Amino acid sequence: MKNWFLLSLALSVFSISFAQSDIAPYKQTKKLPDFEIETVGNGTFKTAQLKKNTPVIIMFFSPACDHCIHQFEAMHKRINDFKKIQIVMPTYQPIEELAAFNKKYQIQQYPNIITGRDVNYFFPPFFEISNFPYLAFYDKGGKLISTFAGNMSVDNMLKNFK
Repeated sequence: MKNWFLLSLALSVFSISFAQSDIAPYKQTKKLPDFEIETVGNGTFKTAQLKKNTPVIIMFFSPACDHCIHQFEAMHKRINDFKKIQIVMPTYQPIEELAAFNKKYQIQQYPNIITGRDVNYFFPPFFEISNFPYLAFYDKGGKLISTFAGNMSVDNMLKNFK
């Protein structure tokens, strides 16, 4: 009888922990995650380097993805609307592709845009990313507002912060 109880308890604990693992990490925490990305030039950028009390958009993308380029170009046309928002753009692609993207769009001109390579492959499992671009919106306190997979109009992006 004691063995059945122990087995039942072990199975219950296992099933509870398994059920919890089915929930994506970003849904469990709802807070801006700690991350580190490799920037062009072998530097790194970490969550702690983000400006305090500033909203954040994480846009996981590929510099070779047409949908991602379309999304960024729409944002770029209205870049002044994003001046008070930090935009973090991690990618899994090689740093050379990211460098070409940065050069083409002159990213260095925009201090609120941070691009980098996700060398630890952190973002896809954290957000359960399956489509590009992937957008995650965080308020100035670092709390998740919403996420979206695919292209989104700039107006709808900005509505997240009103």
